[in-house]
Amino acid sequence: MGKIKTDGRVTLEFDAELYEISVTVRAEGETSGAAVTAGQQQTEALLAAFRDTLQINPEQISAEEESAEPPSLFQNSRAVYTFSRRLLLKIPADNRMREAVTELLAKTDSVTYAVTARLTDENRQKQLVLDAAVQTAREKAEKIAASLHCRVTGFEELSTGGMELSGPCAVPAAGMMLRDCKMNAAAELQNPKIRITEEVAAVWLTE
Repeated sequence: MGKIKTDGRVTLEFDAELYEISVTVRAEGETSGAAVTAGQQQTEALLAAFRDTLQINPEQISAEEESAEPPSLFQNSRAVYTFSRRLLLKIPADNRMREAVTELLAKTDSVTYAVTARLTDENRQKQLVLDAAVQTAREKAEKIAASLHCRVTGFEELSTGGMELSGPCAVPAAGMMLRDCKMNAAAELQNPKIRITEEVAAVWLTE
């Protein structure tokens, strides 16, 4: 019985299945209470617009972080409290809906946003890529074994190098566009792809 050590690295590309749109609502007030009240009113108005104008279901929106910060000691302008509230929208990877949402957000004061393409079940696609990486490693081992006039009977050890996931960079709101995203973000979001890479190392048993 002998041993052969090989590795396998595979990258597969998948169509994005949904868009995550992270929205931050900001408001100011002379007091903490005034800032919170103004921010909550702006948030409710935005949620109503999502519901009534775009027919987005409440289940598609989750409320994330909320905070009210006191005036900064280094603030040069008038001392005001600052409220912020983050919402997360999850919509199908439909470009018409994405454009409708971002158009509404672009017209809304005191709101910033970022769009990211996602998969609905990342673990499922990850397993597909992992299986392909294992198969690549096995094929290498089988070629080596054939040259040595033996065959692979199984593996003694299998380790993974961890998943790498990449896709279109997030697209911030107008005026906040990251330089690296500027050139390709709009085009990428018209046909978003998610790339997953898996790497394995295996010790195969031969006879």
